[in-house]
Amino acid sequence: MKTIIIGHIGSDAGYWVIDANGHIRHVEGWGIDQLAEFRNAVTIMATATQLKTPGLAEAAIKSVHGLAQSQLAEHLKEGGVVVVMP
Repeated sequence: MKTIIIGHIGSDAGYWVIDANGHIRHVEGWGIDQLAEFRNAVTIMATATQLKTPGLAEAAIKSVHGLAQSQLAEHLKEGGVVVVMP
């Protein structure tokens, strides 16, 4: 299982993993701009849930959902976990 923590931390340096065959390999990290965009998209979605005007929250979330979903699909594999820290 891979865990990704998003918050006031992050690195574009990547990380090291030991694969099923015992080999150590480097995995590229999120580009620093991609990481910032993803974090901003998640912040918009979280903030939008507080909007009371009908349809406004859905529109705001829809505007950034595709970006967040594509970034997660690229960096998180099956069984992974994302922790979003404010």
